[in-house]
Amino acid sequence: MPLRSDWSTKSCPIARSLDTLGDAWTLVVLRELFVGNSRFDGLREELGIADNVLATRLRAIVDAGLAIKVPYGGTSRPRYEYRLSEVGRDALPVLHALARWGAKHSEAPAGVQPMVIACATCGGPSSSTDWCATCQAPLTVENTEWHRPGKPGRPIRLATAS
Repeated sequence: MPLRSDWSTKSCPIARSLDTLGDAWTLVVLRELFVGNSRFDGLREELGIADNVLATRLRAIVDAGLAIKVPYGGTSRPRYEYRLSEVGRDALPVLHALARWGAKHSEAPAGVQPMVIACATCGGPSSSTDWCATCQAPLTVENTEWHRPGKPGRPIRLATAS
């Protein structure tokens, strides 16, 4: 039984967006695709998600046009990776907005540094979800880096990930 109604035909664009992006698993799978974690096993390991739930979410993500499914090998059974489509890449400001809101309105575990969204063009952290406040460049997959909380080391350049 569905947990909510179909909002795909509503006049409100927020409701229609939620019809595609309103599932928490969908958003964290997209987050992983943005950082280059594109294979089923890697997604399952990072997210701690059950196989059937991940398979269902990946199917929905592909059906919604957020990602494409690309074969990468396997002789006895095909193996696939998932790559962001242009539609999926356009969701980047949504993830940035969620990161900003979460950093401001929810408490992180002790000792966890906040996520930093940085402009790779000028190297500065951004206080916006869709443009760099320092150099005024739009934040796109090609020029955005994430310093992920709980993932020490070099920032992840999104352009190399998708």
